[in-house]
Amino acid sequence: MHTSRKTVRRSFLIVMAGGEILAATYRLPIFRLASSKAENGEKRLISLPYTDAAGMVAEDAPARNQLLAAALELATEVGAAHVELRQAGDGAVHEPAQEITACREHTAHTFMTGLLRPLAESSEMLWSLLSAKVRNQVRKARKCGCVAQTGGIELFNDFFAVFSENMRNLGSPVHDPALIMKLLADSAQHARLVVLFIGILPAAAAIVFRHNSTLYNPWASSLRRWRPSCPNMLLYWTMLEYGTATGCRWFDFGRASPTASTFRFKNQWGAEKQPLVWHVFSLRPAIWKPHAESLEKTPGKRWNSRHPDGMDRPKGAGSASSWIYR
Repeated sequence: MHTSRKTVRRSFLIVMAGGEILAATYRLPIFRLASSKAENGEKRLISLPYTDAAGMVAEDAPARNQLLAAALELATEVGAAHVELRQAGDGAVHEPAQEITACREHTAHTFMTGLLRPLAESSEMLWSLLSAKVRNQVRKARKCGCVAQTGGIELFNDFFAVFSENMRNLGSPVHDPALIMKLLADSAQHARLVVLFIGILPAAAAIVFRHNSTLYNPWASSLRRWRPSCPNMLLYWTMLEYGTATGCRWFDFGRASPTASTFRFKNQWGAEKQPLVWHVFSLRPAIWKPHAESLEKTPGKRWNSRHPDGMDRPKGAGSASSWIYR
């Protein structure tokens, strides 16, 4: 990506359709957010907040530095206190000229890690590679009556019922239903839903995307009241089996904090840690720390609770789209 600074800036200021994306460069999509929990309602620019890693992808260091400089200049123009770039791998970021960063402090956060495991040539081989404990819990889910279904938009209401209730219980706003429905409708995304039923009731659900030889699982949820039946174990086995059946070589479990229970859960499936570096450029003094941020509902803040087809959703489930600054 060899290009002049002027070209980078011109590309950076293109406003994408839909209203949520503020700007996009060749290889650096940027959103503008205003969190209700942020200090004094501070705005920030962030590279794709719904993803684990979506930072700069450039052919060489000069091009990467031009992207970063453009992002920091844009932050100044729109009054954003922070710029957060989520880089996969080692994620080295070299700061641009001193005049660009003079009033900003750069912090590289590594409190999150990615989790990835190789898939086998067959589901039988993959099954044999799992620990006895994991296999027994998958068997228990089946004995308790858990049945897995993999499909598309026809499973959306069941998926979203589980997803939105679980996010409410976690104290987080849920993604807008339209976002997920559009992803499912776009054949290029190779997106599928996986739902675990106990009887006619959905107990656990997930969405997966296939890109090249990797199957990604960005969102998965299970309901607490069904936990003794281990639906989450059969859910993850179904995703791994699906990845193997569709010829994928890798399964991406998403991110987790190494000290969290979600990390231990994913690690038991044979997942290995992958570096995730979130680079934050903050106006001095740098008072915002992404690992300490909470998406809990602020008193008096009304979350969007839309749901397709008028389907009732657990009270308190909100929409993450309301956090995108307009």
